[in-house]
Formats: sequence, structure tokens, C-alpha cells
Amino acid sequence: MKFREDKINDQVYAEAYDWLQRLNALDCSHETRIEFDVWKNIHPDHEMAFSLLEESEAMLELHRDDPELQAMADIAYEETETKKSSGQAILFVWKKPAVWIGAAACLLLAVLISQMPVMFSDDELANQIAADSIATEFYETAIGERSTVSLPDGSQVVLNTNSKMQVSFSEYVREIRLVEGQGYFDVAKDVNRPFIVKVGDKRVVALGTAFDIRYDREDRFEVTLIEGSVDVSVDADTTSSGPAKETSLPEKEKIRLQPGERLVAVRDISLDVQNVNTTEITSWRSGKVVFRDKLLSEVISEMNRYSLQRLVLDDDPRLIKMRVSGAFTIGQVSSFVSALETMHGLEARRIGENELSLHWQN
Repeated sequence: MKFREDKINDQVYAEAYDWLQRLNALDCSHETRIEFDVWKNIHPDHEMAFSLLEESEAMLELHRDDPELQAMADIAYEETETKKSSGQAILFVWKKPAVWIGAAACLLLAVLISQMPVMFSDDELANQIAADSIATEFYETAIGERSTVSLPDGSQVVLNTNSKMQVSFSEYVREIRLVEGQGYFDVAKDVNRPFIVKVGDKRVVALGTAFDIRYDREDRFEVTLIEGSVDVSVDADTTSSGPAKETSLPEKEKIRLQPGERLVAVRDISLDVQNVNTTEITSWRSGKVVFRDKLLSEVISEMNRYSLQRLVLDDDPRLIKMRVSGAFTIGQVSSFVSALETMHGLEARRIGENELSLHWQN
């Protein structure tokens, strides 16, 4: 599947740029975000234009301090001032007041980032943008399934059980949208194309690194850095269409993780960075899950991710407080239950075709 390749109307780019400024404002209201969602869904060009600007903004942020690129930006700005007086298209560059007309913006950003010392005419800019198609592919795994996806740039993604992912690559940006589930990302280095993973209202930006992301829809988000470095941007409550939620997460906060650190965000009301054992976090890649002194309820919830055979706990205070340690094979419910019966004196009773209840042995 590919996005539209025909030229997007200049007015749409101008509107998209206006929305980008409004959404990034500190006083952006919940009503403004709802209005933006309406505008974005009016036509596919709206969403694409806004996405291109967001990606350009991310690239600028990554390369903002590059002296050579700043010098190029100054030259571009001088030419912009010249074109203002002649009525020609105005280009958008960083470190200067925002000046904007149409599709010229996205291409110039891409030109600056890729260090191409070329200035295009208005027609050439439009043609270049039209030629830069963005190929989009979709991948998903069933319950209990794992899949390795090789991306066009040499990066690899290992998708865990019951996961969905959208991949969009262009000449200037590599973008992944993890719709739900978990993935291990081994990113090929490309300084001119940031690797962006969007997860709900969070964004992970990397150039060349390895990290693990788990997304339990709107309930819980985790990103664990294995090697390299990543920036995680948190934009609280940008996807809600209902009443505004109370949140302790600052909007547009950016957190840089170090190897061995995991960021956990729960329901957009808490955020924590922890030091973790990355081998245990990523053990699912080898078909194992590892637990150290975890509540039995948490262990069962994790085991249930990998099997259609569901486990539930009897309503017994002793079971609620029980803690478990061990390494278990993914999807092997019978072996897991046998271990609990042998080591902890529990008993499994069938209460449905695909459901077992755990009780204390009488």
C-alpha cells in the first residue's frame, strides 16, 4: 500500500503547519485537539501533510546543533528573504522566524538534513515531493506467534505475540507505528533518516540502536533500551476524544534513556524510569519468560498472553499474596500448571473449554 503520490495542495500544507504550531503550544486545549482530529480526518492529504511536518520537525531536532547544517540554513534564509520581495515561494528553516508557503517546506528540510547543497526552483520542489512516495506495510502476529520482520534499511523487528505494526519508509524518514503488542527493534544506523516508533501518544526516536517496546493499548507503555540511546517523547492526552483526563505527565516531555533503563508509563498518570535486567526483559525472543519474585496474578496475566488456554485465580487471599520465581516456556500452559502444583501445592480445575482455575489443594 502506498500513500497518494500526487501533489498536495499548498493550502493543505499551510493549514497543517498552523495545526502543528497550535498543538505544540503550551496552552493547547483539549477542544483544540478534538478540532484537529476533525480536520485531519476530512481528507487523507491532511493527515499526510501533517505527518510530513512532524517528521521534519523530528529531523531538525536531531540535527539542530550541526554547524554545517546551520550555515546552510542561514544561506537558505537569506535566499528566502530575497524571494519574499519577488513573491516567490518562501522556505521554512530553523533558527529563524517561521516563514511558510506550501510544499517547499518539507523538501528543504529534507535537503538540509541530508546535506545536499542544492536549491530547487518551485516546480522542482513540487516534483520532488510528488516523487517521494512513502511505502506502507502492515504486519501482525497471532496469539502465541512470534515473527521477525526485515525492513528495507537493514533494520529488524521481532514481533511478539498478538502484536500489530505499521511500517512507513520514505527517502527521508523511517517510521513505525506499533498499534499494540510488543516488538524488539534492532535499528540500522542512518544519520540522515531518524527511526521513529510511534506508540499511542508516545514517540521513540533513534538513529542506530536496539530497544524493546511493549504497548498494552492505553493501559501501559514500556520501552527498554538494550544498546545505543533513544529519546522518548511523551505528549499526554493527545489521542483522547472524550473528556480531558487528569494527568501527572508533562506535555512534550523528552526523556533520553541509557542502556539498561526502562521507561514505564501507566494510563498517562504516572511515568517512571527503572534500571532493569535486559536479558530477562527480552527473554521472550528465545521462547522463555522469566519471573523474579512476581505476584502470581502478574505471572498468570503474562502467561495468558501466549496461549488460548486461559488461567484464572480462585478468590482466595492466600493466592492473591503468593509470589513466584522461575523461567517458563512460552505457550506451555500444562508445564507451567504442573510446576505450580508441584512446588506451591496448587490445583488446576477446568471451568470452561479453554479456561482453568487455580486453587489450593484440599
